[in-house]
Amino acid sequence: MAKINFETTKLVVADPGGQIRDEIRGVLHHEGFRDIVLAENVKTVEELVAKGNVDLLIAEHEFPRGNMIDLVRRIRHHELGDNPFIVIILMAHDPEKEDILRIIDTGADDLILKPITAGALVKRVNFLVSQRKDFVVTADYIGPTRRSGNREGELVIPEMEVPNPVQRKALGQSTGTGFQKEIDKFADIVNVQKVERNAFQITFLVETIIPLYVDGKAVTDTKKQLDRLKYVSEDIGRRMKGTKYDDVSELCVSILGVVNSICKKPNRPDSTDLKLLPKLAQAIEVAFSTGTGGTDIALSISDSVKRRDT
Repeated sequence: MAKINFETTKLVVADPGGQIRDEIRGVLHHEGFRDIVLAENVKTVEELVAKGNVDLLIAEHEFPRGNMIDLVRRIRHHELGDNPFIVIILMAHDPEKEDILRIIDTGADDLILKPITAGALVKRVNFLVSQRKDFVVTADYIGPTRRSGNREGELVIPEMEVPNPVQRKALGQSTGTGFQKEIDKFADIVNVQKVERNAFQITFLVETIIPLYVDGKAVTDTKKQLDRLKYVSEDIGRRMKGTKYDDVSELCVSILGVVNSICKKPNRPDSTDLKLLPKLAQAIEVAFSTGTGGTDIALSISDSVKRRDT
């Protein structure tokens, strides 16, 4: 590998503790980092990411104000900034098991436990230059693969090597407009995969929700499942514009309308909504499975939704 030079890498160190920020800056300045910004709150990090001023983010996962966990997830889901592939290391001091799972689920590249030693920090950064894990996309997650292998009979999720801004700059490779086009290309691939995962997640959620209603009345609290279905329906609608699945968008608009209607009266929703929900989910699954777009089915069911609203 060529000689590593971190001089032009945009590093952001975020921690509510000034001493920790200064210590990390000192360690990485010694390793050659020069473009270093220290942030004491989540808002500053959010602004830097939005402006494209971050290649490597090293951040505490918990702040008195703001939500770093949510911010990292927004980066990975391309809801913030122009590069969902920023290299991200989160830090935690004596985390509970639930905290560790929440951090892993953000899509961060690594987790470092405090107190941090200089040697461990440098080792992790150098590892992410040369051996960053490939990314995977599931219904709930976008980020580095979390598995070392696949069990027999288990669904194999494709992995991809995504653009690594830290590696590019550290090795003196091109990071101009051509690199942004490469980022955009891979972001589009991730987006299509997320649309496909969402489509099948809708079917799964609907199959979970419908049995919770007996004689048109909820037999248990359905808020969690309905909120999740609403989010997935909104997300797939946002993502499919401009993709090969654009012609399925009317179905997704329709199912979101039905979900919103059910959410208004979750204990005893309109019986028509409960009948339309599985039909819409099935139509979406068919459209994605066959690649035909399901135009005829979409028009038929969408007409049913419109008639319900009149």
